[in-house]
Amino acid sequence: MRLNLGCGRMVLDGWFNVDVVANAKAPRPPEMLCDIRAVPLAAACADEVMAIHVLEHFYRWEVEDMLTEWVRLLAPGGRMILEMPDLDLACRNVLAGLTDQMGMWPLYGDPSHRDPYMCHRWAWTYRTLEPVLLHVGLNDVRRAAPLYHKARLDRDMRVEARKPLCSRSRC
Repeated sequence: MRLNLGCGRMVLDGWFNVDVVANAKAPRPPEMLCDIRAVPLAAACADEVMAIHVLEHFYRWEVEDMLTEWVRLLAPGGRMILEMPDLDLACRNVLAGLTDQMGMWPLYGDPSHRDPYMCHRWAWTYRTLEPVLLHVGLNDVRRAAPLYHKARLDRDMRVEARKPLCSRSRC
């Protein structure tokens, strides 16, 4: 199974799409509606867990527990894929005078939504996210070019990591 957590309007074929609410602009409802901080699925059920523009919508103090939950869902050797605004790039854009979706939106979210779910609560850089991913038990953490907002290469980042084939205590 491939999990698309916090799918929003990006309900994808070939993925088990999960979100807290259905999005009216999505092509169809997600397969599951639930709080993605505690997904009621079996451990190690997913070969991939993907969250595209999701992590920034949670407070920093929520993220470690949420990522631990997502690691629980991953099968050994499974891949986690995260895409989000990159704070380093957003700051460069703000300092260059950009105040639209290239500068301010990565920091706070799109104000036109007028929806608390769409507000950004924390901003990440690769340097701040990598140690968190390692701490929750992932390895092989690497940065890659974003795939879902290709026009935002100068604003967003993609981070991929793997769940080890065996636990730290049983290798």
